[in-house]
Amino acid sequence: MQCKRFPHYTLYIILTCGDEDLNEFLKIDSLNYRNQLIAKTFLVIYKEQVVAFFSVMNDAIKLKQEESSGTQNLIRLHEYPALKVGRLGVDKHYQRRGLGTICFNFILGPARKINDASTCRFITVDSHPESTAFYERQGFVRNQRYGKKQNFVSMRLDLLN
Repeated sequence: MQCKRFPHYTLYIILTCGDEDLNEFLKIDSLNYRNQLIAKTFLVIYKEQVVAFFSVMNDAIKLKQEESSGTQNLIRLHEYPALKVGRLGVDKHYQRRGLGTICFNFILGPARKINDASTCRFITVDSHPESTAFYERQGFVRNQRYGKKQNFVSMRLDLLN
């Protein structure tokens, strides 16, 4: 299995996540997001078939006083740098096989590295309510400041905890 950055040419992608919003993002919107420097989309390919994908983008997060007081070694700022999981989808034929965790670990590795180009303290996600258990298993907690946004639950993972 490989994780590849979305190629510069159009692929014929057969992927059905069971969520039309995710399917549409990959097939239609992801190329525009890349061209507009909003998000980078990565594909997980198995036997020459796209079986999962995820996109990442820069973000910033504000914490309520009570949230930041329980966070280890947190310097008091108005906002904290974050890496946002924009979308993460797994083909319905490959769901519940650990691919979501593989995608998440691919995101987590570079996010934890402090380098000369950039760094972040948190990973954020606006999760579909039915996906919050997956993110909680990865160590995410719900954000109090943002609560529930439309049909999403705002969550964060502190990279130092």
